Amino acid sequence: MKFVYLSGRACLDFAGTVKRRDSEREELLTEPKLLSDWAIQAGLVDAAIDVTDDDLATAIALREAIYRTVTARIEGRRPTLADVNLLNECASRPQLTPRLLRTGSVRRDGTALHLLATLAADLLDLVAGADIENVKRCAHPGCTRLYLDSSRARNRQWCGMSTCGNRAKVQAFRARQRGREQMPSGQG
Repeated sequence: MKFVYLSGRACLDFAGTVKRRDSEREELLTEPKLLSDWAIQAGLVDAAIDVTDDDLATAIALREAIYRTVTARIEGRRPTLADVNLLNECASRPQLTPRLLRTGSVRRDGTALHLLATLAADLLDLVAGADIENVKRCAHPGCTRLYLDSSRARNRQWCGMSTCGNRAKVQAFRARQRGREQMPSGQG
């Protein structure tokens, strides 16, 4: 499976491993191997990591806590105590640590729990910094992805131009075309 990374932060990309949270929810992490695949594609590790069913369950719980915490912040609410406790517990564990090899290259590896600690710590870093004010939810109907708006004017509306932005522009174009076709002749 090819994952999408366009949120601007690893923790937000991880929260995006569920599509359409508000309607026909689509879980992308359906088996433990997919968590490892996600981490490799995200560039967080260089090679596959072992992921158990329990690790995957913890990862999904963490992902949901990340999503709810960011959403609460966007909506001006406090996160739940359970989410705060889970995030703090995960972030307090050892994280993925790059290793310098004698060859001069760097190796990125670790365990599933190191990965989860890294993602929880990334969220805490996001919440503690100024960037949290620039986190938005995609404006495309049906998309629930969160992203960091790093545009100059801070007016980005979609999680990605190649995904939701393009779909929105195509839909708007087709609506304009239908509107022109329905106009009585002589007007337009």
